[in-house]
Amino acid sequence: MRFAGGLRAVLFGTAIVIVQLQIATALKPTEVSPIAQQITVRIDGAGTGSGVIIERQGNTYTILTNWHVVQFEGSYTVQTPDGKQYTFNSSQVQPLLGVDLATFQFTSNQNYSVAEKGNSENLPLGATIHVAGYPQDSSNLSFLSGQISSLVTKPKDGYAFTYTVNAFPDMSGGPILDEQGKLVGIHGRSITRPDTSAVTALGIPLKTYLSFSVFTQLLANISSLKPQNTLIFSTKPAASPPVNIPLKLTLNLFTLGMTMTGHSKTLLKNGFIEGSVYSVAISPDGKTLASGSGDKTIKIWNLSTGKVINTLKGHSSWIKSVAISPDGRTLASGSGDKTIKIWNLSTGKLINTLKGHSDSIKSVAISPDGKILASGSDDKTIKIWNLSTGKLINTLKGHSDSIDSVAISPDGKILASGSWETIKIWNFTTGQKIRTLKSYSGSVFSLAFSPDSRTLASTGGSLLSLPLLSKDSSLFKDDNIIKIWNIASGQEIVTLKGHSDWVRSVAFSPDGRTLASGSDDKTIKIWYVPTWKENILDSPLKGHSGLVYSVVFSRDGKTLASSSSDATIKIWRLSKLSF
Repeated sequence: MRFAGGLRAVLFGTAIVIVQLQIATALKPTEVSPIAQQITVRIDGAGTGSGVIIERQGNTYTILTNWHVVQFEGSYTVQTPDGKQYTFNSSQVQPLLGVDLATFQFTSNQNYSVAEKGNSENLPLGATIHVAGYPQDSSNLSFLSGQISSLVTKPKDGYAFTYTVNAFPDMSGGPILDEQGKLVGIHGRSITRPDTSAVTALGIPLKTYLSFSVFTQLLANISSLKPQNTLIFSTKPAASPPVNIPLKLTLNLFTLGMTMTGHSKTLLKNGFIEGSVYSVAISPDGKTLASGSGDKTIKIWNLSTGKVINTLKGHSSWIKSVAISPDGRTLASGSGDKTIKIWNLSTGKLINTLKGHSDSIKSVAISPDGKILASGSDDKTIKIWNLSTGKLINTLKGHSDSIDSVAISPDGKILASGSWETIKIWNFTTGQKIRTLKSYSGSVFSLAFSPDSRTLASTGGSLLSLPLLSKDSSLFKDDNIIKIWNIASGQEIVTLKGHSDWVRSVAFSPDGRTLASGSDDKTIKIWYVPTWKENILDSPLKGHSGLVYSVVFSRDGKTLASSSSDATIKIWRLSKLSF
């Protein structure tokens, strides 16, 4: 690799000071292209693209690429500049939270060049950059030059650079090099305007990766960390010059805010707690929480203080589901007494009792416009009600077993219902069945739509209690997983594994970037939606001593509430961890 200038590291105490000894001069494109050839790899498999040799430790090389290149499950090969191929699996890929980047490693005794890291913060508008990568269906590296055309202040998925390079498909993950041949970013996307056919290329600054590299190092010793404004670290391999990166890293994570108690804790003969809290809902303004319990009551809580505002009585059996209308005025509750009750949330006054189901109500959901209520019952039907009048509008039939969960898409167009082994997707306006998803080996406990209405999360379990069978039995194969579905196609996108027991509830955050899940293993897990990986920072959330029946986000995404068979509700607050 060619170096245009020299750096000298001077240590004062624990800080590293970088002294620039020589001003770097621009290289010709013909001088930069050999550098690109030596550090760029081709990736083939379930996804295809390019990557950059970013680190080396002994015989282990780390490749930096886009997450969308390696996001699919399966085997991949990485082709190095000398034409050799190395195999890796999707399970070895490490996504970077919040951005379209990922890393993986391979081992070789060959001597491959490692990208020299540049300063991506020093690139002004109009700066010349070079992009390299392997285009679709080509074994030859493409090398293109252009200029930085925009610096995005609030980038989506990390794409802060736009530039005038007419990049080809599958060059995603390739290097962005500056005029000295130093790596300053990762190329990821190209957008073509249909009206002008103009192409805009997008890339992610190198600093984004380096920030995560810093954090990864710190995370190993997180218990000893203290917040700092500047982090200094040395890049690998050790022979490379140290790099000084002024950085204030802020990360979001959920921490336990309070535990709310008040529902009955009576232990029944069957071993269950009468006050198991089966369902929670948060008002749109984030000030109030409603909880439905096995003690036949609904409690209304001040979410700021954790104090009970009101206790609503009227049901003669357990309350399995509660829902609050989008305007925050109305509360609906579904019970084992075969009725749905409609309440004034602020006064606690009973407005209406809806009768029509012939068995227990397992789930209720209110439409985004607040006009319609859907209910699922053990009588194998879904009923659609006018929320204000209580009039029955429609009865949807098609399931052959109990309806354990119903959910309405945020756009109000789709209704999903979960029963034994199946999920049915309905046109919410007409009541016409669109398709049936064959999902679990047992009941579907919970359903949740993503905010864009395109994705559905589901959980399920066998509901069997057979002490002679091991949990490794095929009868329990679906009990600990979450399935993610594409609503348009009905295809399963991904299966999330991580819980050690039945998963009872799922909920998407309002921004759609996070999924929370509550399980019989007494934990709540936080999943990062762009990668569908468990967020190691705040998962699992521990605190409940019983099964976690329900999880729900506040509308602003800053609060997560969970309820449990331990008769408590726990409030988790989104906090910021800064380094």
